[in-house]
Amino acid sequence: MSRGLDFFDVDHTITRHSTGRHFAIIGIRTGLFPINLLFMIPLYYFYYRFGNLKINFFNREFIFLKGIPQKTFHEIANISFKKRLKKDIYPRAISLIQELKSSGRRVVFATSSPDIVVKPLADYLGIDEVLATSLEFKKGFSTGRFRNVPLFEHEKKKRVLDYIRSQGFKPADCSFYSDSIHDLPLLKAIGNPIVVNPDLKLNLAARRRGWTIIKFS
Repeated sequence: MSRGLDFFDVDHTITRHSTGRHFAIIGIRTGLFPINLLFMIPLYYFYYRFGNLKINFFNREFIFLKGIPQKTFHEIANISFKKRLKKDIYPRAISLIQELKSSGRRVVFATSSPDIVVKPLADYLGIDEVLATSLEFKKGFSTGRFRNVPLFEHEKKKRVLDYIRSQGFKPADCSFYSDSIHDLPLLKAIGNPIVVNPDLKLNLAARRRGWTIIKFS
């Protein structure tokens, strides 16, 4: 059996669209989030997809999240998975994860999406561990802020490398699958970088470095 760790980004790598977008749409439909969030989602997506989102974007209070019970977030996440996210998964991603786990490797999510949002997906796919961004809660209610530094760019690299060491492995033993130029720091630090459905900037960077590029459809 092959021992090692395989890390996966989630949005646009395992799923065709953003997990946060699915979550937000269900939240809007249930009246949890304001309707104007529907017009903000494309802007967030534009900045992220074209590699222009910066870490300081996360260092603020998101008013529309403030005061919501933690259990409500879990409920919306489960509804989002059942109604939208489950059918948005790339079939090839499912089979690849199954192949890796069957070979004895551990599969880990490494995503900037909130852990609450991706947990139903992780449970469905049998993911061994989830490294993700965490929302901050006090007395069971959201503060509207993120807890600690979100798992984004260099922070994702740091958290993943720390996790690798804690499990007794080396980066050379590991793979990382991602679509985004924001994940370039981690892709450069890992033994086996795999680029999946890359954005324009990552596609160019991967070709220059001779990295494996795969397409899910």
